Amino acid sequence: MKLVPFSKLTSFGNNFVIVDETHGNILSEIEKSDFAYQATNINFGVGSDNFLIVQSCTPETMREINRARGYWDTHPDSESADFIFRMFEPDGEEAFSCGNGLMSIAKYLFNQYGIESARIMTEIPTPEPKIITIGTDTENASNWANMGQPRKMPEELVCGSKMKPLDDVISTLSNLKIRFRMHDLAPFSKKQTETLSGYLVFTGEPHMVILPDTGFTIQELPKMIFIATDDNRSEKKKAEKRVAFGSWLVHHIGSYLNRQYTDLFPSGINVNFVKLNQTDGTIEYRCFERGIYRETLACGTGALAVSYVARKLNLVDAKPLVVYPHRSRWENPDSELLVMEEESGWLLNGRPVMLFSGEFNYKKTNQIIPFDKRQADEKMLTGLARRKNTASAVIY
Repeated sequence: MKLVPFSKLTSFGNNFVIVDETHGNILSEIEKSDFAYQATNINFGVGSDNFLIVQSCTPETMREINRARGYWDTHPDSESADFIFRMFEPDGEEAFSCGNGLMSIAKYLFNQYGIESARIMTEIPTPEPKIITIGTDTENASNWANMGQPRKMPEELVCGSKMKPLDDVISTLSNLKIRFRMHDLAPFSKKQTETLSGYLVFTGEPHMVILPDTGFTIQELPKMIFIATDDNRSEKKKAEKRVAFGSWLVHHIGSYLNRQYTDLFPSGINVNFVKLNQTDGTIEYRCFERGIYRETLACGTGALAVSYVARKLNLVDAKPLVVYPHRSRWENPDSELLVMEEESGWLLNGRPVMLFSGEFNYKKTNQIIPFDKRQADEKMLTGLARRKNTASAVIY
């Protein structure tokens, strides 16, 4: 057993356990994947959406990563970045990138070391990791991540003949059948199948963007996804049921696409539902995240994806774009991300919050949690007690 110092931060409710390895390794590469389960598990660990590691970008660190994981034929240029951003899912798999996670690392580096701007390497599990900049806006007490330019979905992340190019970056998908049980959609529809259409874009993570007017064939469904929590105050119980139905709908569609369309999305897909507010030009969204297998309160790369698609389709023209994470605003009505298009790339701006620091009594198990990701759902994520875990945390 070893004591692992950690910090927990949240960005609009998208929350992370962070381990600082800028001064040397605390966890081996095998332990990193194993620790991810214990860090993220709310019942047997700290509890978080993801586990993040920040490392100094050195040739030695790059060699250690590649020896254990074999990501690259040629090591990336370690001199081009100051730090390395690592993110692990609850099952121990290393993810590509995370907008809220990068802003949280920017917050951490400023609080811990006074670093206002840094070059950081992301998308580590890909053949060509990407270097972006992150930092702190001291005047506005916010943090930012310049995510670079959105890109066309890599071929290894999406396949099949259903995808058609809209331009050099965005692709379209149509005729995606989502099946329901009898009465699932009552009283809005008697149908047992909904046919979805959407847009694909890569913003550090693979995203599908579903717009309300063109993405659904049953027009009542997008209204239910974005029904306000204070609608129908005089009929509170009915309103609560509709809110719960909207959350169930997000989860059912997101999990169905990740479970039933593995031929199309072999590594899974983040699914974003969008509401365009025509009166003020703002965007509201909800995101089902691959790897976590549920809706999170906010998603930074998702906010960028919906902003990019909406801008390229000429649906919004505000500068900067104000993006509301719908689920986060249930808890914090002031939650909003700013998304800005600049010559150097698309920039996310938000206000992550430092929650607490502590030490975690980590017990090495030398195995990754064995479960079928395609069958995972929210209940499984909070109930994966397949092995005994005596870990505990001391909070400062």
